[in-house]
Amino acid sequence: MLSAPSYAQFVSVEDSLEARLPNLHGKALADAYNIIAKENVYSDLDKLDRYANKADSLSQRLGYAEGRLYSRIYKSHAVYWRGHLPEAQEQYEREYSEALVLHLSEAVYQSLGGFFIASLRQNQISKAYAAQQAGYRFARQLTDERERDHYIIEWNILSYNYDIHINAFAKARKNLEENLAYAEQHRAGHRALGLSLKTLGDCESSVNHYRSAIDYLGRALEHLRIARERHHYLATLYVLAEIYGISGEPEKAIKLYKDLAAQAERRGYKMGVAEATGSLADLYFRQGKFAQSLGLQLKAIEIYEGIQRHLKLLYARKDLGRTYMKLGDFQKAISNFKQALTHVHDPIAGETFDAVTSTYILLSQSSFLLNNRPEAFQYVRKALNVEKVGLEFPVRSLNHMANLYLQCQMPDSASLPLATLTENLARIESSEDQANYFNTLGEWRLQRIDYGPAHQAFSNALTVAGDSHYADAQLAALDGLRQVEEGRHRSEAALAYLETYSTLKDSIYSMATSNEITDIIIQYQAAEKDRKIALLKDRERLQAAELRTRGITLWLVSAVLVVAFALAVVLVRVNRINRRNSRILLDKNLEIAAQNEEIRSQTQQIELQRDRLQESVHELQHTQAMLIHAEKMASLGQLTAGVAHEINNPVNFISNGVEGLTQQIEILVAVLKGYETVITPLPSEKYAVLKGIHDERQLAETLADCEALTKSIKTGVARTTEIIKSLRTFSHEGQKGFSHVNLNEQLDATLLMTQGEMKDRFVVVKDYDPELPKVTCNIGEINQVFMNIILNAIQAMHGKGTLTVITRTQRAAGRQKIFVEIADTGPGIPRELRHKIFDPFFTTKEAGKGTGLGLAISATIIAKHHGEIRIDSNESLGTRFTIVLPATQPLATAQALQDLDG
Repeated sequence: MLSAPSYAQFVSVEDSLEARLPNLHGKALADAYNIIAKENVYSDLDKLDRYANKADSLSQRLGYAEGRLYSRIYKSHAVYWRGHLPEAQEQYEREYSEALVLHLSEAVYQSLGGFFIASLRQNQISKAYAAQQAGYRFARQLTDERERDHYIIEWNILSYNYDIHINAFAKARKNLEENLAYAEQHRAGHRALGLSLKTLGDCESSVNHYRSAIDYLGRALEHLRIARERHHYLATLYVLAEIYGISGEPEKAIKLYKDLAAQAERRGYKMGVAEATGSLADLYFRQGKFAQSLGLQLKAIEIYEGIQRHLKLLYARKDLGRTYMKLGDFQKAISNFKQALTHVHDPIAGETFDAVTSTYILLSQSSFLLNNRPEAFQYVRKALNVEKVGLEFPVRSLNHMANLYLQCQMPDSASLPLATLTENLARIESSEDQANYFNTLGEWRLQRIDYGPAHQAFSNALTVAGDSHYADAQLAALDGLRQVEEGRHRSEAALAYLETYSTLKDSIYSMATSNEITDIIIQYQAAEKDRKIALLKDRERLQAAELRTRGITLWLVSAVLVVAFALAVVLVRVNRINRRNSRILLDKNLEIAAQNEEIRSQTQQIELQRDRLQESVHELQHTQAMLIHAEKMASLGQLTAGVAHEINNPVNFISNGVEGLTQQIEILVAVLKGYETVITPLPSEKYAVLKGIHDERQLAETLADCEALTKSIKTGVARTTEIIKSLRTFSHEGQKGFSHVNLNEQLDATLLMTQGEMKDRFVVVKDYDPELPKVTCNIGEINQVFMNIILNAIQAMHGKGTLTVITRTQRAAGRQKIFVEIADTGPGIPRELRHKIFDPFFTTKEAGKGTGLGLAISATIIAKHHGEIRIDSNESLGTRFTIVLPATQPLATAQALQDLDG
């Protein structure tokens, strides 16, 4: 048989990752945060929230959709484990839809698997089945063979919960065996093999096949250790310890539970401490060590309350009440049972049906023992109602109802529930339930003085209980057999059953028996000493006359004995005081432990608040810088619009003046040409004078110069007018919010604005889509993005270069997307810096020559427009930025635009 393994040999993924966090950046850091969050799904929900929030915040800044999705899935797991099942189910459904869009296989499995389990726990069988089938369909359509096999195996393992929920134990076992064979045949990874073996071990344990269960679990541990699956590794150890406890090896179980608790406490794994402590308490309970069990149960409850595990508190409070029942304190038992039920959410979840049913039955038993029969029957009816809803057949409630009638000596009333149980005997699969049924049937037959069938029923109960180590059922069967033999007047057989009963009871309740024996011995020793003292005094009186000296000796001996007795009494009292002080010290230690835990919790809260404050300060600095930049850009836009307006007036004057001057010059030219036609007939001396003036003043050239000058002025006015128009377009004067614009025109305006920076050093290549649809956007912000990227491209190219601007349209899934590509022939961006270029305040320029905000603000603006910005850089070929924008904005943005137009 497998020797008890240890948790100490396990190395956590979380521990190694936390040490590497300072060296990670960007998406790698977001992924690390998410992995740590996932590692704490089953242990520390506060830590899960802290790291998932970090991953979400960082992924949002990076525009990393995959990182955001996983962080939200892990936060949904926290909602689920805190007991808010409908809310968790709704979140899983949203995240599943997004995972399908992104086609992330692991995200699909996590979200759909969460929806499946949440549906099962709420007893929504049809929803759970639909989720299960959707998971199989998604897995089978994966093109990668290894990935397909992996998720088919995962869903086979997860489907075990569905089979168990509908009580299909045989089907569950068969499916798990086939899944293990499938995993081994397709060479699945260590995680898949470990989980397959672990789940099969669980199944074997549930049907009392302990040897094969231990074999499966031992093999599972090795695979899970290699895969570094902490939660499943621990869960496997817990199942192993439980099997050791009920299969006759309690020492191994105790050692394993203590090792698990110590290792978990050493690394601050609260859930692990509580699980191991509660399981050890249950083992001590079964051994009859109720005082030890009680202390451990109280400790487990304190931890569960601290980490808000409501389902665990339901089970822990129920077990604590059961311990008080065994100690005879029924009022405290009832109080704890009622507290347990406060942790049940409405509607009752699938996996809590059994616990709620058991709690109502225990409440019924406690009420009956307090002679409150109306409440006893009221609680058993509640148990019956819960069990009817949650399970196929209400075995325990019917059995307990029959028991209540029998304890009230009402065998006729017990007939109906017993008849129902007998008709459905084949459906009672649990060995414990079978043993309890046979005991109840035997008691019913006994009260009807039907000794033969009663003996057969009790014998069946003894066989089933003995095979499964259900001690209480064994005791009940032995006591029933004793009563049967007494009814038959078979004294020897009755005595034999009584001896067996007493031996078994002594072995179970060894601590109680030991305490009784100790009390009897103390009483006996005290009485014996009193008798001896009295005897010595009698002898002293008889021999006083003749043996005075001997009498004195006897008196001395008596005195010594009295002193010895007094010392014994003192020692007994001291021992009692020490025991009382030990209990007080234990209570103080528990109180100090609670205070230490509270201090650790407060320290964690302070650290969490410090982390949040640091993130808030960083975000505030980023926001402040962006606001300053936005104000500068707004001021620049206003200034640009003002300058354009002021220049426009004198340009209009010049334009109008040039038109008039042109007309006047044309008149003068016409007049002068007319003069030339009439001076020819003049006398030669007058003609010579005029000809000399004409030649000297170069009249023909002057007229040509006048015409050229007016054309030049017209060209300058036209160019100035075009510049003013571009300034107005760039500043988008009078426009606020979203509007429909042509990005081709905006790019032309931005290029014209940057001509001064180009200084004829660059060739601009424009490849615009002539059919480009108008885009819904805030054009002031989009022009700001164009300006930032174009200026960065110009500044990146030293010497001469080529700037390429391309626009194109793409239609997919009924939606239009606009692509704007801006490429340069500069030196490119080094690989190690590419992930930082969108970070706020990051710049490669010299101090004082750049704020490092241009691209960060650009990324924020594009994200605001529900688009994305990509970068492709080659250190020898240059850099290309691609801006992707939807042609139309989502409904909320469109409504804002409609309000603006209205």
